[in-house]
Amino acid sequence: MIILEKPFVSDMLLNLIKEERLPVLKNETSKKYVSDGIVLSDNDFCEEYKKIRKIYTVSENTLGWIYDNIKDEDFLKSISIVKDKSAFRRICRDIYPDFFFKESNTKDLKEQNINEIKFPCVIKPSVGFLSKGVFVVHNAEEYNKAVETILDEFSGARTDFPEFVVGTSRFLIEEYIKGEEYAVDTYFDENGIPAILNIFHHRFIDDSDTSDRLYLTNLGLYESYEKPFTDFLNTLNNTLHLKNFPMHIEFRYDGKKAVPIEINPLRFTGFCLNELQVFISGCHPVLSYFRNKHVSKEEMWKGKENLTYSFSVLERPTDDMTLKFNEEKFRKEFSGVLNVRHIPNPESGVAATVFLKSDSTTEHELDQIMRLDMREYMY
Repeated sequence: MIILEKPFVSDMLLNLIKEERLPVLKNETSKKYVSDGIVLSDNDFCEEYKKIRKIYTVSENTLGWIYDNIKDEDFLKSISIVKDKSAFRRICRDIYPDFFFKESNTKDLKEQNINEIKFPCVIKPSVGFLSKGVFVVHNAEEYNKAVETILDEFSGARTDFPEFVVGTSRFLIEEYIKGEEYAVDTYFDENGIPAILNIFHHRFIDDSDTSDRLYLTNLGLYESYEKPFTDFLNTLNNTLHLKNFPMHIEFRYDGKKAVPIEINPLRFTGFCLNELQVFISGCHPVLSYFRNKHVSKEEMWKGKENLTYSFSVLERPTDDMTLKFNEEKFRKEFSGVLNVRHIPNPESGVAATVFLKSDSTTEHELDQIMRLDMREYMY
């Protein structure tokens, strides 16, 4: 069962829905893309959920409808715990007893006692989407600058996403988690066993970079990190007892332990970017979830052991909503482009997303993408 919503629905997902006849909730987005009998009214969707007990969403903009309509207290409680970063930190206290975090109302951030903060730290919405409102600060001066920006941009709920997607009233101050950042698409199957569908290395230019510009994956990542990430998921589920539950989770890993940054419930990587896996193994992550399929890394990477696959989120560099992404120029300058997806919703702040394939002779292009000036790729 799938709920479609803004900011983006891929043609690949729409084709999967039609081919597999996956039930879809009737809303403004699905009416735009899906026209046959698999579209269900609110009541029919809720009745079907009682039989299947599986929901997948493309965007957390759907959570409001789920809270209002799905009558499953345990299910809704699980969503709330993993979505709310502060609640999730409290759940993880036994796993990470020395981890510093503090929750604050937006208006109280300015009055925060600096001496209580462990620098470097991260300030971010308790409920968030992409890297919106995330600040890495190293000292009191940077903290005060970040708070001024937050008060300007978030006070009065001045965001492009609903409150339950980007919380504008509560912020989390937590210690900066050292190590490289990784993103994982996973689900707990009908027996509560985790299946890892994607592992992405989130690349940054430096410690202050919080963008979503580049994520990459290869067999080496799975060989190094599949086990520690799976161990964490098993430990987490000893507390949460999740079943038939998909999620996108972001970790930092310092070589000794994997510490979660955040979890996004009922979806995989946003903007349908989880579909990079289709180019790698031919397996659509959403179908794997609905079919309880566990794909081994050997099966996934057969014949592609020496390749790197990546996706790039190309931000819209201007408030001019009429400008479009220059795909032709991008394709001329970068090899191994598998797929370019223009984002039709300019309010999302994203101009396009790109899937790429690299080998040892072209991996240097990934560094170029990291430093891309998007003003040169708009027309």
